[in-house]
This record gives sequence, C-alpha cells and structure tokens, in this order.
Amino acid sequence: MSEPRVSVVIPVFNAGDYLAQALRSVARQTYRDFEVVVVDDGSTDPRTLAILEAAAREPGVSVHRTPNGGPSRARNLGVERARGAYVLPLDADDYLAPAFLAKTVPLLAADPALGVVYTWVGLVGGHHGVWRTGGFSVTDLLSRCTIHVSSLYRRKLWEDVGGYDPRFVESCEDWDFWLGAAKRGWTGRCVPEVLVHYRRSPASRERGSRAPGVSTRLMRSLVGKHREIYVANIEDALAGMYERLAAAGLTLERIYDHPAMRVYVRLRSLLGRRPAA
Repeated sequence: MSEPRVSVVIPVFNAGDYLAQALRSVARQTYRDFEVVVVDDGSTDPRTLAILEAAAREPGVSVHRTPNGGPSRARNLGVERARGAYVLPLDADDYLAPAFLAKTVPLLAADPALGVVYTWVGLVGGHHGVWRTGGFSVTDLLSRCTIHVSSLYRRKLWEDVGGYDPRFVESCEDWDFWLGAAKRGWTGRCVPEVLVHYRRSPASRERGSRAPGVSTRLMRSLVGKHREIYVANIEDALAGMYERLAAAGLTLERIYDHPAMRVYVRLRSLLGRRPAA
C-alpha cells in the first residue's frame, strides 16, 4: 500500500456519545488521501467499544489499544503508528467540516517552510460562537493557546518538538506543544474559515482545567518548562498588548483591567518563582 499524505489521529476515552460523529466527519472529507489512526486510551464504556470495533473493520482505519494514560500518550502513540507525512489530531468529541483537509493540505504542500495550518473554530456544546484563532509565534503563544488542537502539521514538527508532553494530563498539552514548535522556529498559517468544531461538555478536560487552583498549577508548569522564552519575551509581549489596547481606544484603567493584561501580569509574577523541578 502507498503511504497516505495525511494521518488523522483520534485518541478515544469513553467518548461513545460523540465518537461516531467525529469518525463520520473524517469519512466525509472531500480530500481523500488520508488514513485514520484511532487510539483507544483504555475505554470501558460498552458503546465506545462497540463503535471502535466497527471502525476497525473500515478500510483506511486502524485501531490501537493502550492502558489509560491521558491524551498526550495516546496522541503520541497514534503519531508513532501513523504513516502520513502530515498529522491532524482530532479529539473524539470534536468534528471536522468536509472541506478541512481540502483547504489545509495544499497550503502545507505548497510551502516547505510552513509547519502548521490551522483554521477558525466553531464552538458547540457548552459554548457557542466562532473562535477566530490567533497568530502562531512565541509572543502570541505566551499568554494563551492561540490555535486549536485540530491543526494540520508536518510529522517532522512532532519529531522536532519531541511529541506531546505526558506530564500535561489535565489540559494544556496542545498549548505546550505549539509553544515548543514556535520556539524552534516553526511557522503557521491560518485559513479564516470555520472548518473544525470544538465541543465543550460537562465532563470536558477544558472545563476541569478552569477549576480553582488547577489553572494556576498548569500555568506554573508551562512557565517552568519554557522559562527561558518567557523571560526573554514577556516584557515585549506586555508592551505590545498595552499598545494594541491603547490603539483600540481603551482608557488606562480599562487597559490594566483587561483580561489579557491580567494574564501577562500573572505570568510576570510567576517568573519571580524558582523554575519548576
């Protein structure tokens, strides 16, 4: 068999309520040169297991099983087993628009220097609207994860970064991954269309990561791991955010009360701590 251009990697843990929709969204892609690599991260839910059993019989789909270890380990296993030069992670409770690959693959193919292609995101489930994703640079990524996990990237980028860090179990493993790619010089490009849909459910990790104490712990871990780039860039990023908010007409009081400015101030205070062990 010839190797596919794209490997869609789907980690799964008891996602029976949404997994079938995720798989259908991949099957309906108008661009066809892809494989689907599903990693069952220790699911126990009978509905999930039944969907996985059926998926394993579909052409172009492989299902791999591993004891539960979290999404980073599952994604890494999926990429290790993947055969494509391009990787598209897809969480089992999210789904793609039919044109996702058709709109993103040609951009990577046309520019060997480009590492990531990402899109705008439709918000479904417990949140609504459109996430107009941001820039892809160290400065952009210091204070927030500016792009969605379901972004198309070169396998070489994953190899260069060293994969997803399994220490980030609760959340932020994709933020850490993108920050690691940007600091190594990889570049990204946005397709300004809603081509992936991101679901927030009552049991989602993203919701849990906002719990008191959890977000601070995750941020401290991120800053501790990437301390050198935070130290080198935080003051310029803070000044740039101030200038953007001032140019938007905000008063001084509103600038310093703006959520983005509060994040930068919080980051600067974390940099006063000793690096995480």
